[in-house]
Amino acid sequence: MSTVSVFIDGQNLYKGVSKLFHTRVHPVLLAHELAGDRELLDVRYYSGVHQPRENAKIHAMSMRRHKLIERTGVEVVERVLRYHWEWSIKDKVPNPMKAEDGDTHDVTVERRRQAREKGIDLALGLDAMESALTNRCETIIIVSRDRDLSEVAREVHERTATRDVTVEVAIPVSDKYRHIMEGYDFTHFIDRDMVERINDNFDYFQKLPRKKVETFLSELPDWKPATPPT
Repeated sequence: MSTVSVFIDGQNLYKGVSKLFHTRVHPVLLAHELAGDRELLDVRYYSGVHQPRENAKIHAMSMRRHKLIERTGVEVVERVLRYHWEWSIKDKVPNPMKAEDGDTHDVTVERRRQAREKGIDLALGLDAMESALTNRCETIIIVSRDRDLSEVAREVHERTATRDVTVEVAIPVSDKYRHIMEGYDFTHFIDRDMVERINDNFDYFQKLPRKKVETFLSELPDWKPATPPT
């Protein structure tokens, strides 16, 4: 049986699924969907986390969700978000694709404290390369629309040509618009039907109901990660 390791860019996945379907998905259920009838070895979920002093509410929500994700056998890799002051346009502006050269618009701006992820893509890429080069799996699946990560696929193909390690990608897509991500061996589409099967409807802004959590965990597919989460 072919073996698979899945690497999930958490924020990238969340933004795509939230924008298209207004929900979240469970990383472990997504990984099983992508693996299909192949053996799932590892699942890693990469996410930036707010500093408590910057946003205590979002930090607490993330900690509840990450704790549950870890209980499903998924390894959570966290990086603390960094904050910068930036200018934000308050007014609605026309679509730049429809503008003409020389067009100008008066707008009102305000400064805001903006959180940015640092090191998530690098950590994901390095871990994926390690899995490929140490012969830990036959297929790597990267869950992200970030085109820069296609460099991981190129590098894996060059360095594992004699072992034929394949690199696949998974991206959220609408019902009408789908496109193949270049550089990968296969593109999985996280569409409405899949999202409905793996939907995460926990409210992480509240303390999670113990009974609901235990029921959810008991109904998960039976699997054991090759490398237990730390």
